[in-house]
Amino acid sequence: MRMLWALLGAGSLLAQTELDAERWSQSIPQGSARALGMGGAFTALGGDPSNLTQNPAGIGLFMRGGLWLTPTLSVSTTSSSYLGPAQDSRSHLGLSQFAAIFHVKGGRTITHWNFGVGYNQEGFFVQNTLAQGFNTRNSITQAFAEQAEGIPDTLLFGSPALAYNTFVQSPTPSTTWGVIDLVSTNPWRYKGVFSDGGIFQDISRQEKGRLNTWGVSVGLCYQNMVFFGASLLIRSLNYSNLYRFREIDTENRYNGQNGTSPVDQIVLREKYTSSGSGFGLAVGVLVEPLDYFRFGASFITGSRINIQDEYTADMELLVDDGRSALSSFEEPYQYEYTFSYPYRVNAGLAFIIPERGAVSVEGEYLDYRTAGFTSEGYSYDIQNENIERSFGGAYNLRVGTEWLLSPQVSIRGGYAYYSPVRNPQARQYYADPLRPQNLTTLAMQRQFISLGASYSFGSFFVDMAYIYAMSAQVYLAYYVRNPAYAPAPNVVIQDRTHRVVTTFGLRF
Repeated sequence: MRMLWALLGAGSLLAQTELDAERWSQSIPQGSARALGMGGAFTALGGDPSNLTQNPAGIGLFMRGGLWLTPTLSVSTTSSSYLGPAQDSRSHLGLSQFAAIFHVKGGRTITHWNFGVGYNQEGFFVQNTLAQGFNTRNSITQAFAEQAEGIPDTLLFGSPALAYNTFVQSPTPSTTWGVIDLVSTNPWRYKGVFSDGGIFQDISRQEKGRLNTWGVSVGLCYQNMVFFGASLLIRSLNYSNLYRFREIDTENRYNGQNGTSPVDQIVLREKYTSSGSGFGLAVGVLVEPLDYFRFGASFITGSRINIQDEYTADMELLVDDGRSALSSFEEPYQYEYTFSYPYRVNAGLAFIIPERGAVSVEGEYLDYRTAGFTSEGYSYDIQNENIERSFGGAYNLRVGTEWLLSPQVSIRGGYAYYSPVRNPQARQYYADPLRPQNLTTLAMQRQFISLGASYSFGSFFVDMAYIYAMSAQVYLAYYVRNPAYAPAPNVVIQDRTHRVVTTFGLRF
């Protein structure tokens, strides 16, 4: 008799992986439409709210106070390769930046002080992904069966328990048809209903979320040449993921004949949400030795973000005669952990033609290997070892230019290149699961191309920018270790995002 037991071992079911660390660690060009139109290259140029979280010395260049408000429209299109091509898209309208700067006059040595508060959107996690194709070799039900191996049916936990307890009673009273079925008790072994493959797989993932970094900053000007600044950073994370994995017997191979169960399809649905916050510091310096030249540098500490997660899932089984079964976790899992955010070092140069324009270029270094997880109730040794082995140091490049067409109108352009989080070995995957010996290395760098313009009228101004972002990622939908079925196919995603950014501002 099957029973839906309370799930034990939640830590092993819900532990974070390097995929989560990769998502939380990656930043994007940030700031107002002016900064984004120039590729985010403001470490040395200064004078933009992006400096609150990038190089706080840059707020020392303001000679007036001001307000900035930046709504953003994003349209993300993903093209995925699994066992066949698929495409999906998603749009999002949100507020990506807000800032207020206050100017205070000083004396001969410290000519003025500036205080600022606001946030920049440092991470953006909005994406719809669809992957599908016909799998001749294996099934996610085989993965569930392998996870259950060696465990008595009354002690199963996590996804294997959910799979075992999703079943339909057959006409023969002693027989059931389940997502996984028990085939031996000595040793304890299970078999997935679709383990032999020959099924159509459909995967959908709907993600949304953001990582906002608030800055409470002070910047000062020393003798009109050297600018110092510091910011208290408050990072705020919100993320949700709706995931569905469906397998369908489109060719009716599983029809009750030859030892098969007459199952038409199985569906796994998961909902996962994360929210949290943490603190960090940013310090910087900016020097203007000549009217046409500036250089700047900043150091942004890593943050320890305390995250609260909630996870729930259900599984559904449909048999050929139209009957179905549905099982779910009795209560959502709620658990807490801490994620360590990597530090960043920025350095840049800016060349200025007074009343004509400027060119700014900068580099950024991050060591993604310093990211990691900790928790009082669970050891993340394996996950952190995977991060240290798979991730590496990265160099990011940002370059931008701005030209004044008139006292009221200016145009901008920019480019940003962000190195992959993963090292070359960790970016290898098998494009063809039937030829696992042929490895392909995925180019996982992220690139941002931007254009912008602005118009000023009195104390008011409007800036606009268009950003085209390109990125790629790869993940294994499930893991199969039995060589008779392995390997499972990878999901490869190419993402193209169009962002239209508008900043409304007021100088005072």
